[in-house]
Amino acid sequence: MVRIAEGVWPDEVKEKDFFTAQGQYKVDNEATPTMRNSLMYKMSYYRYNQLFPAGQAVDRVRGATLPTEGPELDTLEEAFTSESWIVRIYKVRKEDNLGRDHASARAFERGHKKRRRAGGRKGRKLRVD
Repeated sequence: MVRIAEGVWPDEVKEKDFFTAQGQYKVDNEATPTMRNSLMYKMSYYRYNQLFPAGQAVDRVRGATLPTEGPELDTLEEAFTSESWIVRIYKVRKEDNLGRDHASARAFERGHKKRRRAGGRKGRKLRVD
């Protein structure tokens, strides 16, 4: 799929960014940041680690132990997953009522607040007349 994407969008997708230093596609802890941030990876492994005891998620086809923290979806949400996880359907999330982008809205739902910039408000001075 990566090779097809590179053929369609050669300026945006570079297959070499998905390879490890050894020239392999990896989905475990050795996966490249490009692979982990790809929509293909996120949709494939979203909630996958919940099928296994903590820290023991394994992709049997690739023989890879997956990271304990699975990917999060910001723009998509799971609509249907078959019992055997062969069929997975996602839908695009609706726009946020407050005008936030999907990532900011999801972060807020998870309880993460925006951090204030350091030095934003300086200490008040007591004015003496």
